[in-house]
Amino acid sequence: MSAPHTQKAEAAPLHISALYRGKTLLVLGGTGFLGKVFWCMLLQRFPDIGRLVLVVRKQKGRSSEDRFWSEVATSEALEPLRAQHGHGFEAYLQSKITVTDGDVSAPLCGIPAELLASLRSQVAAVVNVAGVVDFNPPLDEALHANAFGATNLIALCKELGDAPLMHTSTAYVVGNRTGLVHEALPGSIPFPRAGEVNIEAWDAAREVEDGLDIVREVKARAKDGFRQSEFVQKARARLEKNAEPTTARDVTEVAAQEERDWVRARLITEGEIRAQHWGWPNTYTYTKSIGEQLIAASGLSFVIARPACCESTLRFPMPGWNEGLGTSAPIIYAVMKGQTQLISSDVSLDFVPTDLVCVGMTLALAELLDGTHKPVYHLGAADVNPASSDRFAELIGIYKRQSYASRAAKKKPSLGTRIGQHFEATGVTTARFESLGPPAVARGLNLAASWLVRAPKKLHPWSMPLAKQVKTLAKREQRLAEVLKLFTPFTYVQKGPFDCSNAREAHARLPEQERHGLVWDPENIDWADYWTRIHMPCMEQKIIPWMDARFAKSTKVLRAHASLQSAWDEQVARTPHAPALGTMVNGELAWSTYRDLDAQGGIESILK
Repeated sequence: MSAPHTQKAEAAPLHISALYRGKTLLVLGGTGFLGKVFWCMLLQRFPDIGRLVLVVRKQKGRSSEDRFWSEVATSEALEPLRAQHGHGFEAYLQSKITVTDGDVSAPLCGIPAELLASLRSQVAAVVNVAGVVDFNPPLDEALHANAFGATNLIALCKELGDAPLMHTSTAYVVGNRTGLVHEALPGSIPFPRAGEVNIEAWDAAREVEDGLDIVREVKARAKDGFRQSEFVQKARARLEKNAEPTTARDVTEVAAQEERDWVRARLITEGEIRAQHWGWPNTYTYTKSIGEQLIAASGLSFVIARPACCESTLRFPMPGWNEGLGTSAPIIYAVMKGQTQLISSDVSLDFVPTDLVCVGMTLALAELLDGTHKPVYHLGAADVNPASSDRFAELIGIYKRQSYASRAAKKKPSLGTRIGQHFEATGVTTARFESLGPPAVARGLNLAASWLVRAPKKLHPWSMPLAKQVKTLAKREQRLAEVLKLFTPFTYVQKGPFDCSNAREAHARLPEQERHGLVWDPENIDWADYWTRIHMPCMEQKIIPWMDARFAKSTKVLRAHASLQSAWDEQVARTPHAPALGTMVNGELAWSTYRDLDAQGGIESILK
């Protein structure tokens, strides 16, 4: 589908190189996938840019500078800069980048006061690419990153002398809305169900305060006597199950973890309930929208960049570069590991290569510097080049079969590989997924485990260990079902498409000689070619191994007893009548219980 011609004939040229020349930009979130591609593109395309002040959060034992040079400067995303500057690469970075500690969730984004004073009235714009990308984080985490983060950004810009702000959000802040979504001012439709729910009940600032009240209430409930007793009871049971020490200190520490887990689970649920009431599919988009509305009401000069689902790069820094956990990664991971059902339908799913998003962000920021900006820039592809979630599921399935067939052609392929080459994932309805997919498998496995537990006692030596293994498989299938269902609002229910006219119009303003370095052409993407030749190989070669390492279950180190004697004393107290030692007496095996042995001198007598 060709891009619609919406450019206004009278629009003045956008001399983008001149706009960036000599400018100082303060960038937050520049260590992430999108952030690195963005500022690397700026430096590569506009070498005359002034300086980038890059906010890098320090970590325990590692300064911001250490993190930048060991983690960021070594990234593949910077390959175009290495090629451009050769041996002078590090010197160029030193000349263009100032690294500072900071965190968007802290007041004034945590930037040191001395640096702020030196930057006042010197920063051409603040660029934020940071934020929580978990769909359903605990309400307090989401508010701190996406709502308080926006408040801190506003304060930072004002501290810098009303510096203009480019804030990266998501196209999915529109929530559960269908039809072409225009690039309207944030707050013009304050929440997705504005036509159904009393609109006077909504206030973005009050939502933040109400959310904080919920957080305080949940944390207070966690401190009441009943809950504290429950946490201690669960902690003691967990320690005893693992044969770990149950000293007062151990019980207190594990009970504190039980409390944190309880609070986190409640705040995830509270965030989901609140988001879905107003019409957002999850806490992420709900709090992102609140942040947008706070920025729109701040009085600052701003633009909101709203990417759709960012995926592997098309051209820059190279075809098929990616890192971290993007939107499609969990789905692709499940399929490549053997999952054959995906929830999908004939609805448009707006995937977009990340480097195209960065081109759009570069154009939006240029118009902000030029003073000709619009409030919102959608950065997607589906408005001019739609593809359905059914189509993407099909492409994933085709690639999976090809990949397994290639493995099967090698020497000694595994049985799973030989079987897997004949099966591919298919899109199914939510009803079919529930009745025949991982949820049904989990139910069946749990039923089988319950039968094994109820087996006659003489069969327990093999039935009980098998039941434990079956329960583990059931938990894995249930977790898989939960992960795949997280994406249902996007793969099964229509969202958008998102009108990207503002990015198209900005690109059309570029003089001809400047367009070759900034290509905005989502209408030209061949999805089958991009998906099977660029994106899926990237997932298989880079992201899936990274996910395997991340998900690998390391052996949990159990709590150590203070001494062998203390371990013995606890075992005697827990299971006094359990068999502890068998000895042959007159040709027959005789058992002594823990209590018997303890009465005979305990562990010391056994060791003698």
